[in-house]
Amino acid sequence: MRLLACSCCFLALLGFVAPSKAGPKVTSRTTSFPIAGSTGEALLRQLEQKGPKHGFTSRAIAQTRYTMNSGADWTHADGVCKVTRPQVRLDINYIYPAVKGEVSGHLRGRWQRFMAGIRKHEEQHGRLAREMAAEADKAIAGLKVQDGKDCGKLRAEMKRVVAAIVARYEARQRQFDAVEHKSGGNVESLVRRLVAK
Repeated sequence: MRLLACSCCFLALLGFVAPSKAGPKVTSRTTSFPIAGSTGEALLRQLEQKGPKHGFTSRAIAQTRYTMNSGADWTHADGVCKVTRPQVRLDINYIYPAVKGEVSGHLRGRWQRFMAGIRKHEEQHGRLAREMAAEADKAIAGLKVQDGKDCGKLRAEMKRVVAAIVARYEARQRQFDAVEHKSGGNVESLVRRLVAK
């Protein structure tokens, strides 16, 4: 499960050429929410009650939230605006359940296997987000357009380019979720093994 917020808003005008940056700035953190239960079914019920919100009425087992902001430093010379340094920042937050209290050895093993599969799923969302940020950074770095000194056309082109990249990667995220969450898919298999007697 993933949530995205994207912004193409901060551009700084510089009168000199700054050194090129090596890719986007990426930060990630992990947070958790507590659940408790002595059976797989009880843990699943807790996930349904306490998991991160997914839409208005449903909840997710876990979630990958990310925010991407994009901007650039640029120069204007001889009627051309040119990006001198892209500024792409990606912040990722992985949200996972954490079992509190005593859990039997058999259930503990099933929970650990369940969470290993859930983490693998969420980390794929994170990998796709990182690829998106890297592509946006690379695309912005090559931009130059015939423009006035305020570089409005350059800013508009950057926004268009980044929006197209975001749309393409969001489609990939949805496609990944569709495969993982389909009937008989990976997530259903993980849940089935968690609640097995």
